[in-house]
Amino acid sequence: MDFKVSIDEHADAYSIVVVHGEVDLHTAPKVQYAIERGAEGVKTVVVDMAGVGFMDSTALSTLMRAKEKLEKDGTVLRLTAPSDAVQRIFDVTGFGDYFEIYPSREEAIPK
Repeated sequence: MDFKVSIDEHADAYSIVVVHGEVDLHTAPKVQYAIERGAEGVKTVVVDMAGVGFMDSTALSTLMRAKEKLEKDGTVLRLTAPSDAVQRIFDVTGFGDYFEIYPSREEAIPK
């Protein structure tokens, strides 16, 4: 599965980071960089995880660090549409309660 991360949309109040592929030791830094870039000048960063087929503990740590860093700057991190594989990781580790997780991108976008 090819890896790709991009800032799909950057509006006045929010940005959307889209991740496809496996997020692991090699790709997690790219996700973190995209989240940090997406956070510039906005109050909410939405990470669309529908295309993530695999995520390891490095990815989980990366998301945790990104959330904490954004919160210090007054920005909210929201995850959306996690694949079944990613949702299982959140459920097993208990981190589903740590993150703001929305079923769809549209629901995660601030009104």
